[in-house]
Amino acid sequence: MKISTKKIAYIALLAAVNVFLNAFTWTADGLGYAISLTYIPTFLAGFYFGPFAGFLVGLIGDVLGCILWPKGAWIPLITLASALMGVIPGFVRKIKLDRRILLLISYLATYVICSMFVNTLGLWLVYAATKKTFWVYMIGRLPIQLTVMLINSTINLLTMPFFERFLAPRAKSANAA
Repeated sequence: MKISTKKIAYIALLAAVNVFLNAFTWTADGLGYAISLTYIPTFLAGFYFGPFAGFLVGLIGDVLGCILWPKGAWIPLITLASALMGVIPGFVRKIKLDRRILLLISYLATYVICSMFVNTLGLWLVYAATKKTFWVYMIGRLPIQLTVMLINSTINLLTMPFFERFLAPRAKSANAA
């Protein structure tokens, strides 16, 4: 796989934004709840630069964020979920539909797969496996994770005209190079 220098630069820029936003992630210690905006740069990387770029932005952003601003134990499944949050939009984007529908499908898929399953599994294994079943833990996480998804998707939808105007053409040239 050949990646252009321009594409590497955009991946690095979005990964840096991800790490920066990780500093502002709010976590409820020991409860496994977090409110984060790191989905946005990861999502954008996958949506505009493809699944591999989204994977890298999510992976790098989570690992460096955990090193620079630790908020508890590093949980590899959370890192996997962060990387998948970039992969999913990259694959969904290949479907020929209206962009807003693609955004909706991408956010719903990342919410179900990453937030509600992979993240929940990782947090349950660390914090709650001896206290409650996985399904009870998942149901308890639904309201806050739905709120986080709605915040992130709303921000993405509201800023989409900006990204379509400034990021999409650059992504097109970076992907073509």
